[in-house]
Amino acid sequence: MVSFRSSLFVGLLASSSAFAVKPAQTSLAFTQRSSSTRAPVNLSMSGGASAVPDLKAPPAIYEGAVAAGAAKASAPWAKIFKLGIAAGCHIGFGSYLAITVGGACPQIAEANPGLQKIIFGAFGLPFGLIMTLVTGAELFTGNTALVTAAKMEGKTSTSNLVKNWVASYAGNFVG
Repeated sequence: MVSFRSSLFVGLLASSSAFAVKPAQTSLAFTQRSSSTRAPVNLSMSGGASAVPDLKAPPAIYEGAVAAGAAKASAPWAKIFKLGIAAGCHIGFGSYLAITVGGACPQIAEANPGLQKIIFGAFGLPFGLIMTLVTGAELFTGNTALVTAAKMEGKTSTSNLVKNWVASYAGNFVG
């Protein structure tokens, strides 16, 4: 049993991907019973070149950022301000979490100061940023990047840029 587990583990590590999706070529293919137009597929544990992830090219990513910046710039001032307050609260909560968890381990700080700093950093900003991303709140730093890209591409005006920056910064400060 141990040799089977270790050979399975080595086999999974040796391939570039654990699961690969291949177009169906045999009668053992899984077909959907609904009326959708998807082709039947075989799932195999082969990995390799057929399991390449679908990645966007950098120009497509930039165009998505420009579109997101234009959408953020066109939002009303009150909405940006309210979402900015939420983001400020999330970052403040993350800071509080970092201080209470990372700062509350004096034995670790005494024995291994580096580990205490890692604990301090691992509980602060990451939790605040995750809460901000999940809720869709407006953080000034993200707005600076996205709305500026939209302005540089001519998708928004300078007044919308300034409105977005002021509203999100003020909201972050209040939060």
